[in-house]
Amino acid sequence: MLLARPSIEPNECLVSYLIRISEKNGFKHIGHLLRHAGLAWKNNRVPVHQILTGEFDLNVYLLQLGLATCSSKIEPISHSFQNVIDTPYLIVKYPKVCPDCIEEFGFCRFEWSLLPYLACVRHGKLLIDTHSGTGKRLNWYRRYLNKFDDTDVINSLSDVAPSEAIKLSQYIEVLLQGGNGISCPKILQGLELRESLSLIHFIAHYRSRLLGGSFQPLSMMNSELAQHYQYVWAMLENWPDAYYKFLNQYLEHPMSKKGVGGLHKHFRDLYESLHRQSENKGIARIKFEFDHYIENYWPSVLESKRITRIQFTTRQRNVVSRKEAAKILNCHPDRVDKLVQQQKLTPRVFEGKKHYSREQVEGLAIQVSSNWTMDEACEALQLTRYQLKQLLDAGILHTLQRPDMFNRDWIVDKVQCQELIASLCQKARKNIPASGVLSMTSMQRRGYSIVRLVLAMQTGQIEFGQLYVVDHPLSFKQFTDFAFK
Repeated sequence: MLLARPSIEPNECLVSYLIRISEKNGFKHIGHLLRHAGLAWKNNRVPVHQILTGEFDLNVYLLQLGLATCSSKIEPISHSFQNVIDTPYLIVKYPKVCPDCIEEFGFCRFEWSLLPYLACVRHGKLLIDTHSGTGKRLNWYRRYLNKFDDTDVINSLSDVAPSEAIKLSQYIEVLLQGGNGISCPKILQGLELRESLSLIHFIAHYRSRLLGGSFQPLSMMNSELAQHYQYVWAMLENWPDAYYKFLNQYLEHPMSKKGVGGLHKHFRDLYESLHRQSENKGIARIKFEFDHYIENYWPSVLESKRITRIQFTTRQRNVVSRKEAAKILNCHPDRVDKLVQQQKLTPRVFEGKKHYSREQVEGLAIQVSSNWTMDEACEALQLTRYQLKQLLDAGILHTLQRPDMFNRDWIVDKVQCQELIASLCQKARKNIPASGVLSMTSMQRRGYSIVRLVLAMQTGQIEFGQLYVVDHPLSFKQFTDFAFK
């Protein structure tokens, strides 16, 4: 029988309770306590993980010690993680504590045993799991609840925990309490704890792989875990844009030196994992945005027939090769390079091979086709190239592109030309012209260049009539019968 029989606190971790009993009754650690109660494991070992998950029934041993039975609050939570579609990462391997809470309340809270619970919400500091001087891990088999060993007291960190770590811990705490009035990123709303953690660990895992490592949370220190979870929480708060930026990083870190082949491998692996776990609501939400990204944003050359599990609304790839870009623009492939130099096209490079956004190329093609070349403008406006060039140089007509060292073609702004002609038509004389009116040619013989004449027409310095030309409705030749005011 025991000399002291403390009762378990409502929010106490079961192993914390065992440590307190051992401490008050002079046992070296919980292994000796449970051996005294009849647990004959080799070397006084204790099934700590099974106790935390609720798999190991302590009641029979507590009865032997003369203590009331108790159950773990983590038990119903852990049972919800038995399905293979959920994350296996729930319970910590090594303990982590808030020394301030131990000093204030005298026990360890059960939520500290949850892997993603990083910071004490009450004190705003990261939980402690390692000795600041020696780097030694905190152990379940310690003699005192507030010490690493017989002498070194667990000291609290002076630094304030990162806001993301506190927000994640608050989120978990509220979920454990029933989830009422929870404040969290939109993508997590309505999810259970297991679904949320599956989502969080999935992103953390693939981020680690992207950076060339692996996400092994059970072996990581709490401060290291916080760095991973901070990134994930920040991504969730800016979902889905931050997720798209994360996926873009695969372009810079292909899985192999094969370039595009390495990208294929990355994304095949990603969507296979997402497909296998898509029954989990958290993973399903990632998959939805992944499918959307592949279809609309990823500048890739994945063959559509190889992505059989992504529901595309179109089978058209979002990027095109240099040759395909030239075909869309109806130009020689060398012209595509000139457009890049003019910063009108932005290439995406995969191991030396350039690809271009289909949207950008098609947008440029529409811009070219919906406006005029020099010859088309001359034909529509019924002007000579010399006259048109004078109007362009004077700024009366506008261009979207002029010849330069990278380009020899003109693109004349069709809409602005149409607006100019419509404006002149409104200014045209509506009554019968008086005698002595002149034609446009006669006006030019009197020293009026095409530029001076159009300016005079715009400012009302001369009167003129209009004779509509059916075949050339934008023709300058439809203006006639000029007269000085």
